[in-house]
Amino acid sequence: MKKLAAIFTIFILISVFSYLGWRTIEHEVVMRQTHVKMLAESRGNNIKSMIESLLNQRSVYLNKLAQFINADQAKADNLQRTESDIKNIFIIKNHKLAYLTNNSDSQWSKIIDSIQYDNSILINNNTQSEQYRPESGWYQVYDHLIYWSTFSGTIVGFEISQINFALEVVNLFDDQSLTDDFTLFNNDKLIYTHGDQNADNVMFVLDYPLQNWQLTYYYQQPSLVNLYLLGCAIIVFLVIVIISLISYWYREYTRALRLARQQVSFVGQVSHEFKTPLTNISLYSEMLKEHLKDEPPPVADYIEVISSESKRLTRLVQNILSFNKSAKLNIKPVNLTELIQQIYTTFKPVLATKSLQLNLLLDQHNPCIINTDADSVMQIVNNFLSNAEKYAAQGKQVDLSLNHKDCQVTISVRDYGNGIADHLLKQIFKPFYRIKSSITEGVSGTGIGLTIANQLAEQLHGTIQVTNCQPGVAFTLVLTE
Repeated sequence: MKKLAAIFTIFILISVFSYLGWRTIEHEVVMRQTHVKMLAESRGNNIKSMIESLLNQRSVYLNKLAQFINADQAKADNLQRTESDIKNIFIIKNHKLAYLTNNSDSQWSKIIDSIQYDNSILINNNTQSEQYRPESGWYQVYDHLIYWSTFSGTIVGFEISQINFALEVVNLFDDQSLTDDFTLFNNDKLIYTHGDQNADNVMFVLDYPLQNWQLTYYYQQPSLVNLYLLGCAIIVFLVIVIISLISYWYREYTRALRLARQQVSFVGQVSHEFKTPLTNISLYSEMLKEHLKDEPPPVADYIEVISSESKRLTRLVQNILSFNKSAKLNIKPVNLTELIQQIYTTFKPVLATKSLQLNLLLDQHNPCIINTDADSVMQIVNNFLSNAEKYAAQGKQVDLSLNHKDCQVTISVRDYGNGIADHLLKQIFKPFYRIKSSITEGVSGTGIGLTIANQLAEQLHGTIQVTNCQPGVAFTLVLTE
């Protein structure tokens, strides 16, 4: 079941990664397409600006001609003969027609009559603001393109040849040697075409009075096949890398797990073989204590050390044998005061051999009695003291304390050694984990003592707290009544 869950998780991870990679490729494709389109729009606007700039130049020139003519009919006749771009000229003074060329054209005459009776049509076609009244501008109606200027109530207007203007636009494009692909139409009449016509294009409508002119700019989208191929290749490569890393991590994990199991199995088998000789050692050390109790020191002290060390070794073996196994609890009223005194008596000579003074801090007059498992509590506190003996000998003393407040009981072992780094306080409860530092060099250990202690504390519905005390560290078993 766990393997199926792991495979499913890996599949989801790879699917999500592939999806995000594909979305990244699509985003890059859209960005490139948008960039090409924006470039085409910019180029098309440049061409549109060239045409409108040419018309503005014509406006400046015609405005000067209008100032030159003003209301002089003779100058108007001369200008009509010399300027080939000007088809017709009209002059309206004080709403009365003062001069008109080509009055035989009925459509042209009607247009001028409309301007004569209501010259506001010129303004309305040149601006969208009713408050702004320009003095010159363009007016287009039907096929007639008119530029007009007003001076003190006199309106001078010129009809320019759209054919000649279109030829000027063509000459302008030819002089510029453009490399763009585009077409220019006036309604349905083709004015100019250049390059190839593609499916991808941007259309522009010129500003008034050339609103009938339409510019179509053609562009070609870049080939995205290589981008898709490259993106897919990168995704496949990264997926292979991820799978390889996951496979490597899985192999390392299974190897470490297999090695850990082998260690536990081996240590368990060896520890089981130790039980019988340790039992014999303990038995015969007790017998020696009985027979040699009258012997002068240091014989009795040596026998006491042999007895206490054999008992401690028995406890260590029992710790290993009980690793990853739920202990059978014997919950009953336990006098923790007596239990802690017993532990103190057992460990005091052991710590003394390492020049460690064991201090007992408890209230002997008010016994602390709660329902718990005495063996589990003893094993946890023994582990705390054993670690203090191993790793905090330079502190010279260890405090063993029992406190009972409200419904909470705390049993604490505090040493005065070098302590433990804060970021390692949670790591020390992991199986087979040992801190790599100068205080652990040359000290033997399996790295499962605190793991077992933590398991026992959880079975007792308690917790183990680790606190840096500067100097030293305090391990505290917290139980509730």
